[in-house]
Amino acid sequence: MSLITKDQCLVEIASHLSEAFSTFSNEAIKLGALLMRSREPVSRECYDKLRKQCMVEVQAFEEYLNRKEEIFAHLNVESRTP
Repeated sequence: MSLITKDQCLVEIASHLSEAFSTFSNEAIKLGALLMRSREPVSRECYDKLRKQCMVEVQAFEEYLNRKEEIFAHLNVESRTP
């Protein structure tokens, strides 16, 4: 793989990392908003919305972590994740 191709690949991976983090950030904001609205006893419907939003947030964060690991692997650097 040429250096230019390797650099382009790294730019693409970094872009995917940025997108994944933006998605995670947006989902975390949505979850925070749901939590702020649920200060009173939580109805079943509200609980279901919170649960679904938590799952979406976790999936977005996992995607971010996967992209980060992909960058580390591309750079031949060991991850700092335990």
